[in-house]
Amino acid sequence: MTSIGELKRRTLESLTRPSYALSNQDIVILNNNANLFGMNPAVQEVAETFDFGRLWAYPSENSDTLREHLASQLSVSADEIIIGNGSDELLDIISKGFINPGDVFCQPTPTFRMYRFYAKVNMATIEEKILSEGFSLPVEDILSSNPKLVALCQPNNPTGNLFDRNGIVRILSECEGIVLLDEAYFDFCDSDMLGDVMDCQFGIDVRTFSKAYGLAGLRAGYAVARKEIVDNLRLVRTPFGLNSFTEAVAIAALDHKDWMKANVHEMKRERQRLSEELGSLGFRVYPSECNFILCKSPVGSGDLVRNLIEKGVAIRDFGSYPLLEDHVRVTVGPREYMDMLLEAVAPLINGEFS
Repeated sequence: MTSIGELKRRTLESLTRPSYALSNQDIVILNNNANLFGMNPAVQEVAETFDFGRLWAYPSENSDTLREHLASQLSVSADEIIIGNGSDELLDIISKGFINPGDVFCQPTPTFRMYRFYAKVNMATIEEKILSEGFSLPVEDILSSNPKLVALCQPNNPTGNLFDRNGIVRILSECEGIVLLDEAYFDFCDSDMLGDVMDCQFGIDVRTFSKAYGLAGLRAGYAVARKEIVDNLRLVRTPFGLNSFTEAVAIAALDHKDWMKANVHEMKRERQRLSEELGSLGFRVYPSECNFILCKSPVGSGDLVRNLIEKGVAIRDFGSYPLLEDHVRVTVGPREYMDMLLEAVAPLINGEFS
């Protein structure tokens, strides 16, 4: 009798899906880089006037109103924008739209693991290039792999640093395949490379409402590229990807950015303070342009993360990644959360493990 193992796609045999779930949702979640500064007021604003009685109707197939809003703010055409159910859906359809079995997918490492995940599901040949000294971008190594698709995160997750702009421009200009530039964290820094991406024939700029805008639970993201690329991505995207309420909230969030900007300002202050406090406890803390910090723990990262969860605080262990033995990543949030983390960490550094 045929088994499910014989029927499933062969790329699934060696595939492990990253898990972001926690069994105890009462803990302080500092491991997934969501915005921890409360609910975006756009949610309440839209909820007060939204016609929930029309939820029986399908939403706009291509989220046309949101695309028009984004096009106006970004000075591009609405035809150059595609909306996704979170940026994760966009990462998925970019691989679906441009990867044939065996095509080379390339990324620097360490970086966001989902690029590799989606490329592997779509049967790409995976090539990962280790970051150079100071977590810098290995431009020559990436170009030498002649990739069909390359993914770059600017600033990079989990290292938190900005790659050299000129290096990214070289890859955009010289790579003969698709270049996916993920700017999920650009709101937290002074980097904006949309113009560079649009100057490139095969560039795609991916952005999200999940980070600075605090809308991770509503799942909204978008990608900007030349029309011929967007048209191809629409061929493999499911219709009605974004629900009506999420679209309305995303539009309202774009129209009222003061809340987002104030939270970014507060996050930067707490990021500096947390970096100094962890440094005084023996952590090696790296400079960050994101809403998180990466640091090397003075004790085993696995033990540290496990014991912190028992104390009600979750951070992410990156100890198994290249270059990151005993490294952890901490999402930066309000002072009360940072104080809870510091209070829980201090005795563990002194060896009080369970």
